[in-house]
Order: sequence, then structure tokens, then C-alpha cells
Amino acid sequence: MTTSLIRQDIPHVPGRVPLLGDIRSIDRRRPLQNEMAMAASLGPIYERKVVGLHFIYVAGGRLAAQCSDERYWERELYGPVTELRRFMPRSLFTADSSDPLWGQAHRIFTPAFTQTAMRRYHQAMQGLADDLVAEWSGSRGVVDVHSAMSRATGEAIGRAGFGRNLGLFGDATGGSASRAFFDSMAAMLRMTADVSSQLPGIGILRRWQREPRVRRHIATLNGFADDIIADRLQHPTDDEDLLNLMLTASDPETGQRLPPENLRAQFLNFLVAGAETTSALLEVVLHCIAADRQLQEELRAEISGRGGFDYQAVTGMRLVRHVLNECLRLWPPAPGYLRKARSDQNLGGYLIPAGQRVFVLALAAQRDKDVWGPDADAFDPYRFEADRLRANPERFFQPWGVGPRSCIGRQFALQQATLLIARILSDFELATDGEPLVINEHGTFRPAPYRLKITATTRKR
Repeated sequence: MTTSLIRQDIPHVPGRVPLLGDIRSIDRRRPLQNEMAMAASLGPIYERKVVGLHFIYVAGGRLAAQCSDERYWERELYGPVTELRRFMPRSLFTADSSDPLWGQAHRIFTPAFTQTAMRRYHQAMQGLADDLVAEWSGSRGVVDVHSAMSRATGEAIGRAGFGRNLGLFGDATGGSASRAFFDSMAAMLRMTADVSSQLPGIGILRRWQREPRVRRHIATLNGFADDIIADRLQHPTDDEDLLNLMLTASDPETGQRLPPENLRAQFLNFLVAGAETTSALLEVVLHCIAADRQLQEELRAEISGRGGFDYQAVTGMRLVRHVLNECLRLWPPAPGYLRKARSDQNLGGYLIPAGQRVFVLALAAQRDKDVWGPDADAFDPYRFEADRLRANPERFFQPWGVGPRSCIGRQFALQQATLLIARILSDFELATDGEPLVINEHGTFRPAPYRLKITATTRKR
């Protein structure tokens, strides 16, 4: 690569001070939303240096797409992801790409997320949707969305993926252990995100202070996983679910099964990552729908026209999918990812040397007005209609990550979310209290807890 024509002075955030660098403009409560605001003034690529640490942010859609090219860039683990190794070591999400166990697990689990597998899971998802609607029907017109979606997404993975009713709805047994698990999961996600965002030195102190709590939460997570795995081993089934693949399937390439010591980490990987990200998406979707009465009616008309909620009907709900995609564009649960240059790269006219890490801020790149248009910050699900997508080939939309490390469970998440939204809108009219959507950052992007007003639809009255 000819470097003489490439600039090396990447723009940086204002207010840099000696030794401490760009520390004054950091927002620890909502750091990445703050970086999105920085990108609006600094452009598609900029840097931040803090106490010897060097961060390069890629916020433009075209440059983000360039960083997605696996020929020149590769995935790199960072911050909260490495912290998750405390309780999910060498899992599908936390293992290095060079780890042979990652490839083995990926090949074993891929059949669990095919269209054929989705059809098998759908009945369990329908039962869960029935339970959620029944619970909301018994409410007094106001529902806690955060609680409901947290339980629904966890229960969906339990029933469809592990053949296990976790007891988070109705009178099923086991609910107390499941609630303790999800309480510990939420606490661990908060603490790992908080510690990883601390400045050097302070982070070490916070880890030491929180270590007793961390160990208690990890013990809860491990115990829950071990109990379910042991129960399946003692009472084997012929179910073609995720848990059976985990326990009995062999890697088609090596012929090996997952090692016993890795089963717990893979179990937790799917339950933690799947429940957290899908519930975050659903909470954004419900708020956006509740704030738009006309869109609710259009969605309800599409849902009614499908004639039911079986697999074929749900997969044909295109407008519901457009709404999901638009919410993923505006508020991706995973707001960015780290990439590492395989060789020297020209990124927007700047030299990125081999081995340099950059953070692709998908949150900003998916709102880039240069590729999405001047209304990129607006909520418009119709921008995902086929003709508009064809007219915008440069759009950047990667809410599930890129390359071989992209989310393996995305079709499960979308199928579950589509069904739940369809059932909710079929039975209820939704309204907000007028408060804006507030997004918290705890490793993932998730709305601050809020409530919705619900009224039974005419069909239900």
C-alpha cells in the first residue's frame, strides 16, 4: 500500500488535555450514545485517547461496510465480551475465532437454526404467546413491559431450545429458580459492562469490590445450567432441540462432541445472549408501536389478514418484520463491534496499520444520512420495503454483527419477536404515557423500564 497519500491525523474529540487525553467528554452512563453525538460533528471516523488507551470509532455507513469485509478485517473481542468469559468461557460468543472449539460448536449448532428447526420451535413459541396474552388479559390495563419481555424471551428459549418450562408464566413449577437465574444474569451483565468501561486502575478496584457478589451470581448461573443439563442426561428424549444437539451431536468435520466441561458455557451462552437481546428489541418495538396509532392499525390489518398464527402465517407478516428491522436499525441491542485490520488499510483516507483495532459504531452507521437519507433518525418501517431497499444499495444494516461471527440465533429471535408482536396487537390496543423512549447501556442497549396502557381490541371484547 502506498502510504504517502494517506493521512494519519485522524480527527479527535475536542478538549484533549495532557496525560489524560480526551477524558472530559466521556459519558459513563450512556457512553455510546455520547459517541454517536460526537460522530455527528466529527464525521465518519474519529479517535479518542484516554490515559494511554487509543480508540478509533467508525461511524459512517460506507466505512463501516468496508470494515465488514472479512478479507481485510477480522473480529476482535473487547470489553464486556471478555468479561463474560468469567461465566461463559469458550462459548460460541466468547471464544476466539482461532479457538478450534469455536468452529466445532458453530458446526454443531448450525442445524438448530435452519428453517426446518424454526418450524419445530414454533409450537412452543405459540404456547408462550398464549401465556403472555392470558397474563395481560388479567391485568388492570397497565403492564410492565420490561418484566414481561424479560420473562417471555427467557421462557421461549427454555421451552423451544431446552424442552423446559421455566415457570416464568402461570402456575408452572420452577419459577423461583428461574427468576433467581435471570436476576443474577441481569446483575452480571450490568457489572461486566460497568467494570469494562472504567478507567485503568479504577476498573481493578471495582472488580475487587464486587468480587464477592460476582461469585454468588456466577454460582447461581452455573447451578441453574447444571441442573437442567443433568436432568436431560438422566431423562434423555428424542427431541430435536438445541439441548439435545449440545449433548449428543458430533461435529461433522471432526466427528467430536462438545467436551463435557464446555456444555455449561454453551447453555449459558444461548440463554443469556438470546434472552437479553431479544427482550431489548421487543421493548423498543412495543414503545414505537404504542406511540403510533395509525401504524398499530396497519399492523393489525396485516396480522388479521394472515388468518392465524401458525409458522407460515407468521413468516408472511412483512410489515411486522419491517418494524422489527427499523427498530434494530435505530436501536441495535448490540450497538457496535470491534474489528482488527489484517493488513494496512486505507479507511476514509486514513492509514490504519495492520493489527490496529477500530470500533464500528453500528448505532451511528445505521443512521448515517449519507446512505439512509436526511430522515435517517426518524422511525419509518416502510424504508425496509423491497423497492426502497433496492434503491439504496449502499445502506449499512448489520445489527446482528458481520461475517462468520454474526449472531447464529437471529432467525430464532426474529420468529419469536414477530409472533409475540402479532399476538399482542391482535388482542390489545397499546398506548404510552407520553414519555420518550430512554435507552440504558449495560453491555447491550435496552430501554429503561416502562409501562404500557393496554385495552382489549374489538375482536376480544
